[in-house]
Amino acid sequence: MSPPNTDDSTASTAADPTSVHADRTPASTQGGVTESPVVKTASRTVTPFVVAFGIYLTLFGTSLPGGAFQGGVIIASAVTLIAMAFGFGPTQQWLSAPALAGLFVLGATIFGVVAFGAILYGGAVLELFVFPLSVEDMVKLVEVAIAALVTGVIIGLIIWLADGFGEGGESI
Repeated sequence: MSPPNTDDSTASTAADPTSVHADRTPASTQGGVTESPVVKTASRTVTPFVVAFGIYLTLFGTSLPGGAFQGGVIIASAVTLIAMAFGFGPTQQWLSAPALAGLFVLGATIFGVVAFGAILYGGAVLELFVFPLSVEDMVKLVEVAIAALVTGVIIGLIIWLADGFGEGGESI
């Protein structure tokens, strides 16, 4: 925190009863995000629990309330929380675009293999009874695939669209 400003221009506004906090220096901003040590510490503390809850919703959403979409959105919200605390630009630099695309492709690939792999076992598309694993395990595999796909899409949309694009579609 920087020392308070002591020049005469702030002395008149500090005495003004309508400006309660005029003598305080404003929080610094970076890319439209207010930097606050409290917000940064809270996001660092809460993020692992939010991700764990998203994974829980994804894995146990087959038999309890929740599911792949909800779990994927919760996991993506953890990354969005980090972006809101530390800035969208630094978060975009921290996230690897190929890794994010890989998350999307992984989800789509797992779903495609399960969907069309049933044909190889003599079943119809997405017929989970024909696989050697239990139906519950196959449903969880599909749920993980959908959660990965949803997480990749939502993180990509929020982080890359919030930070903006430059000329010619180049990300800034």
